[in-house]
Amino acid sequence: MTDLSFADHFGAGRDDNPYWNESVWFSLSIPERHIHGMIQYYFRPNMGMLNGGPVLWDPSGTYQWNCLHYQWSHLQAMPAQVRGKFDMQARNSLSCRMIEPLAKYKIDYDKDGLTLDLTWNAIGPMHELRTGDAGQAATAKFHIEQPGRMTGTMVRHGETFTVDCFSMRDTSYGAREYESLACGGYFWGIADGSAFHAIAMGEGREARSIGGFIWKDGEMASLISGRREVLEWGEFGPAKVLWEGKDQLGRSMEATGWIDPGLVFTGYTDHTVAWSLVRWDWDGVEHWGDNQEFSPAERFRRIARGEIALGDPA
Repeated sequence: MTDLSFADHFGAGRDDNPYWNESVWFSLSIPERHIHGMIQYYFRPNMGMLNGGPVLWDPSGTYQWNCLHYQWSHLQAMPAQVRGKFDMQARNSLSCRMIEPLAKYKIDYDKDGLTLDLTWNAIGPMHELRTGDAGQAATAKFHIEQPGRMTGTMVRHGETFTVDCFSMRDTSYGAREYESLACGGYFWGIADGSAFHAIAMGEGREARSIGGFIWKDGEMASLISGRREVLEWGEFGPAKVLWEGKDQLGRSMEATGWIDPGLVFTGYTDHTVAWSLVRWDWDGVEHWGDNQEFSPAERFRRIARGEIALGDPA
């Protein structure tokens, strides 16, 4: 098995590219309330910048100005006392502390009426994403995903929520230039003892996988093929999909996903993402996850203006 023990540290071999990126991301959800979100931050060390923060939404608000919480802070200076990628506190109060390498992290936040007191624990191994896709490769030199569980409390304007959800984390490093990325979907699902993840590229009803994994029966293996079919479209992305994948161990899977309307996320500037909570049925077992339907910002603008339809060729 590949040694990925370096994954929680700043990447080796950093060059002087101003777009060198060191990213951290955790998902967060309360499925029974259709609340979904993320905690993401990324360092641009050659620019001296730290971007990101928590974002939270439900079907009552699908934009940054009317969702439950949006504190995606651009142009924060890189904190002076950053001891590590998972050991930092940002200006917007978000902090992350590594409790156990590759396995356990503490996340805290208190700003604008939202307090987070959360702990993420791994429930499965890490997987290194290797796609061979030039556009995807331009967004990271190294990229891992890992299934886990997020627990703790969230207080929003006096209302307290208990958090106990399946959660994916990822971390990556390398130059990140979004303008090279085309259309596709990044999606995953997790249940007790099983999980999957995939990236499928294409703007039409059918898209082919370029990478991901299946984790089942204690074994994780990379995908060797996969196909996602959109069964129903929503306003800005798929509403129902069928996913079929096959891994290096010869195992096949088929899952159907029902996708919430989600958030129109514009934090990546060159790309727009319809980011949604997903309930999956994989062999009769309910898995929870998300779908990140990404496209170049100009294409999304034309879809939003009704100039082209979802699924039309670029």
